[in-house]
Amino acid sequence: MHTFEQRIQQHQAEHHSLNHLLNCYLREFAVPQQLVDWHAQGDLPKALQSDLLAGETVRIRTAYPLLKIAFKVQARGALNQIKLGSKLFAKPMGKPWQVLGTHAAIQALLEHMAMLTQTEPNIELQAQIHNSLHNMQRFLAHAQVPHINALQHTEQSLLWGHPFHPSPKSRSGVDADQLLQCSPEVGAAFQLHWFEIDPVLLKELGSPVINKVCEVLTGRTGLYPCHPWEVDLVVNSRIYQQASQKKLIRHLGPQGKVVWPTSSVRTLYHPELDVFLKCSIHVRLTNCIRKNAWYELESAVGMTELLAHTFEQVEHAHPGFRMLREPAASTLDLSPAGTTASQNEIVSLQESFGIIFREQLQIQYTDIHMAGSLAAWDTLGQSQLAQLLCEQAEQHGADKAEFTLNWLQSYFKLLVPGTLTLLFKHGVVLEPHLQNTVLALDKGLPARVWIRDLEGTKLVPQHWPSDRLKGLSERAIASVHYSEDQGWKRVSYCLLVNNIAEMIFHACQHTPGLEQRAWQCLAKLIQHTSQALGTPQALSGLLQGHALASKNNLKTRLFKKADRLADYTFLSHPLIAHHDKHTEHAAY
Repeated sequence: MHTFEQRIQQHQAEHHSLNHLLNCYLREFAVPQQLVDWHAQGDLPKALQSDLLAGETVRIRTAYPLLKIAFKVQARGALNQIKLGSKLFAKPMGKPWQVLGTHAAIQALLEHMAMLTQTEPNIELQAQIHNSLHNMQRFLAHAQVPHINALQHTEQSLLWGHPFHPSPKSRSGVDADQLLQCSPEVGAAFQLHWFEIDPVLLKELGSPVINKVCEVLTGRTGLYPCHPWEVDLVVNSRIYQQASQKKLIRHLGPQGKVVWPTSSVRTLYHPELDVFLKCSIHVRLTNCIRKNAWYELESAVGMTELLAHTFEQVEHAHPGFRMLREPAASTLDLSPAGTTASQNEIVSLQESFGIIFREQLQIQYTDIHMAGSLAAWDTLGQSQLAQLLCEQAEQHGADKAEFTLNWLQSYFKLLVPGTLTLLFKHGVVLEPHLQNTVLALDKGLPARVWIRDLEGTKLVPQHWPSDRLKGLSERAIASVHYSEDQGWKRVSYCLLVNNIAEMIFHACQHTPGLEQRAWQCLAKLIQHTSQALGTPQALSGLLQGHALASKNNLKTRLFKKADRLADYTFLSHPLIAHHDKHTEHAAY
């Protein structure tokens, strides 16, 4: 028998899982195929016709088998992101409206998408959605995030995950007990596993940092760390066992000071270190198995060196904007053990030991937030950002709407010009989505942003031909090169759709008309930035109403594609320059 508290947690996990799936489904299928009725009237279940349930009624028409799905939304943003406000109701052909349970809803939507795309229902995706839902429930049952400091707390507060991913908390390749021991959502802190190594095995790129990390965490040098989720894979490898027999490496087990996993799960934090450790784990988180491929170690350090001057220029021109460097990487190469293993096996073990070291935030502020934790709902269904803005406006004795607009403008000014300058002036493609953006507040307003994930940064070949990329291997060059079109889609999606649109949605949902004013402020800033950059065609097109690219996380999983092959849906938006009554642009 479930306790009342467990039933509440189950309801919350199911509610947020459905909200995420509906966000994806509406954006990638229902809206483009004109299968959705906003402000629906007429044929609706009685429960949704009641005045007791606030919000807009939405009805989706599926194709075959003929089925209608209806629900209330408490809020809807300019890019049609929703806050689900009721249960789902379904009406099969010839039958009355009935409540649609969570599992039946997931199955119905997946079957409908299979028919639309003429594919078989994706059983793997269905399992990932359920895995994500069950993990949410587990996290809720154990969520006790401590407050060591503001950075650790915000990193461990991303409870529901990406609002436009069908399975944002799916994790496969790790058992339930280990999941809780190392997941940020439950406030986990854990010891790394350490290996005593012969120095001949150590391979370092960039600035040597591993010995300093060892010393801070264990009080010793000559050791090498490994994530607990990766240890079994390592010690069961025949290459490791041969090296161990030759006394080149010895597993010491977990020891030393604990580290805190950040929102990406595999990136680890300790306040006494001046670097984060981005570890390799053979665990599928959402779309990908999060191992550090050898060329990713190379490209992270190579890009830090290549782009040092460019970053300094842009940071100087745009104070408050900073790109976190990744100055070092390391791994172990066990081939000196004289193994008979294949090159692929040797490289695979190197990847298990691969670590990228990202510089720590140089913090002079105490009010630190990861953007993804702000643009999120708490367990009571309140927006974290809306609550923060309400508290700050009260503290400053300011009008809430004007303070919100001022806050958002401060955020836009920190984030947008630097990102667009790097793309259009320097050919550097960042990935400034919500989870890659950390901001500091000063007197309640955004004062600084840090953008991270240099390992995932790309370069436009027109600015960065291969002969400028000295020191990078052909494989690493292939991994960092992006066409101008790819670069613009990626930046516009991460910056405007994933990040800013969600921040606006959360900040403005309680004040009618405020969202439109925020988008107008953003349009003016983009127009000003565009002029300073010589009016790039992509920006002028955007301000004339050309559609925004939105990455298809649902279709990518549905078609079992690698994340790097994800395509886009194109969205109408309110980013129109010189916005007036003659150019009124419908957001929905």
